[in-house]
Amino acid sequence: YKNLINIKDIRKDSFKDYAGFQLDKKQRGKWANACNGLSPTTINTDISTLNVIFTWMVNNDHLDPIHKPVIQRIKNRTKFRDEANPAFLPDDWQAFKDVLYKFDQGYENEYETWRRRWFINYVRFMYGGGFRPHESRKIRFGDVELNTQRKDGKPVAIIQIDTETKTGKREMVMNGNTFKNLKYHLNKGIKIRNKQIREKNEKLLGGQKVHDFHNRSYKEPLPEVAPISKDDFILMNPFLNGKRRVYHESYIRDWMNMILKECDFKRRYTIYSLRSTHISYALLNGQSVNKVSKNVGTSMEMIQKTYDGLSARYSIDDLGFFKDTNVPKEEDI
Repeated sequence: YKNLINIKDIRKDSFKDYAGFQLDKKQRGKWANACNGLSPTTINTDISTLNVIFTWMVNNDHLDPIHKPVIQRIKNRTKFRDEANPAFLPDDWQAFKDVLYKFDQGYENEYETWRRRWFINYVRFMYGGGFRPHESRKIRFGDVELNTQRKDGKPVAIIQIDTETKTGKREMVMNGNTFKNLKYHLNKGIKIRNKQIREKNEKLLGGQKVHDFHNRSYKEPLPEVAPISKDDFILMNPFLNGKRRVYHESYIRDWMNMILKECDFKRRYTIYSLRSTHISYALLNGQSVNKVSKNVGTSMEMIQKTYDGLSARYSIDDLGFFKDTNVPKEEDI
């Protein structure tokens, strides 16, 4: 848009129209979904990233300090939590799950089946715990305690949330079975990956050329993936060579968008909508605002302001229909 090809082309005013350009966008994302501009929060996040990049350029003598742009953040006057990350409405939630649970079907490649099923477990985990995405990425197996203190004997996962998150350290509880499914699937992934490694190593030792996912040749035999330890992330991807990391956020967003595109909803749901849905359903199931707010790490005021207003939409079967004794035949009104 600005015809900036090299760093040397950057001037102090080169990015002064950046926010306005993003607010005028008519399409967004990999799937080019129709929109009326990006959200102010998304734009401000990008602006923060760009400002960091410009500072790095100056510090490393790539950019003259007198040409360093400083992009001003824009004011967010929208109700971001209501509009950008809405909770799933009941019919939409059912439709979303119908598509989600078919996401791993029809693949003969066990690796492809495994990673798609990983996303199914990820969605269930995020909805079941009401986590912020950045919180879930930091949870390690050593942060989780399983017990059966419930009266019905069902397992409960007690999870320590990292101090380096939005609201700091806290302890929360969720369905232990959801966590156990996540752990079981990771163990299965480690077995699949080690099978791949053994096959590759046999070919390599036999003098054949072996390539990784990026078409790079292996020079030495690969070590097998070690069993899960308490220091491993619960959302770990065992298919990264020697790196026990979580799937990159871009993969998770792409998978979410694939399902949302097939559903073709009118509302703009996101990964963060899983948290919104968790909170909304918890309130409508009769849990107190105080308990919910402490468990998900937000204020009671924020929950009441943002999520309580959804209760009418979720209670269509209970609200608005009553008996009027003055009407003949006691017809439903």
